[in-house]
Amino acid sequence: MTKIVMISGSRLIKDISAGLPSIDRIMELNFSIIVGDAGGVDKLVQEYLRRTNYLSVKVYFALWNGNGKPRNTTGYGTVGIAGSYVDRDKAMCSVCDYGLALWDGNSRGTRDNIHRTKGKTKIIRIGGS
Repeated sequence: MTKIVMISGSRLIKDISAGLPSIDRIMELNFSIIVGDAGGVDKLVQEYLRRTNYLSVKVYFALWNGNGKPRNTTGYGTVGIAGSYVDRDKAMCSVCDYGLALWDGNSRGTRDNIHRTKGKTKIIRIGGS
């Protein structure tokens, strides 16, 4: 069975180069990747995966009250999750085998994802405090 890696990070991060060696390793291992649809890390990771032609990617998005639409999918398949971004993140954490967090030290959503995955997430600090 293919392992699933959730990649998450701050919407404020503009450069993911520090995380690329880890992302490249995930691709070498042929793991499936799940990622959100926000700007920042989510969008940058998707763009990088698209440029490298990595296809085993699903983009999760929040359905809110049934009206939610995926943003920033760069052509990947999507999974709509009932509820908010927090519900989307919880769903992603519940299905992943591992996580990769590109974290600025400030993003509460990324911090919460690190805690939800209970020690299964590699953290790469990018800027921030």
